[in-house]
Amino acid sequence: MKVLACISGLIGLLVLRSALNDGFRSFVTSATADKAASCLSMVGNTTREENGFTYIIGSIRNNCDRKIDHVTIAFKLERPSGSKFNLPDAPILAYANDVQAGETKNFKTTFSIGKNAIYRFDRMTAF
Repeated sequence: MKVLACISGLIGLLVLRSALNDGFRSFVTSATADKAASCLSMVGNTTREENGFTYIIGSIRNNCDRKIDHVTIAFKLERPSGSKFNLPDAPILAYANDVQAGETKNFKTTFSIGKNAIYRFDRMTAF
């Protein structure tokens, strides 16, 4: 009888472990997949000069019902035409943190860009 109880207990622990593992995997996937990025929308962006440097500024909106901890907003800077080298467009990034549900949050690129630089919005990633 004791052996049967031990086997039943072991099977119960394995089932519990499997359920917890599946639940944890589902939670992590939903938190880190770009489902969060699909909740975000670009409200607008432009450039602004500060202390002689030009930055891309703008705002994003969280349209979901949960907080998004970290958002990366990516832009691409076009390379000047006529260059001897065939280089890809340069990335430039901005960040926003703790974007609450329904909140509109401002951002500013980390680094400045050229005054006459041509840029385009690339993508947002979030978790």
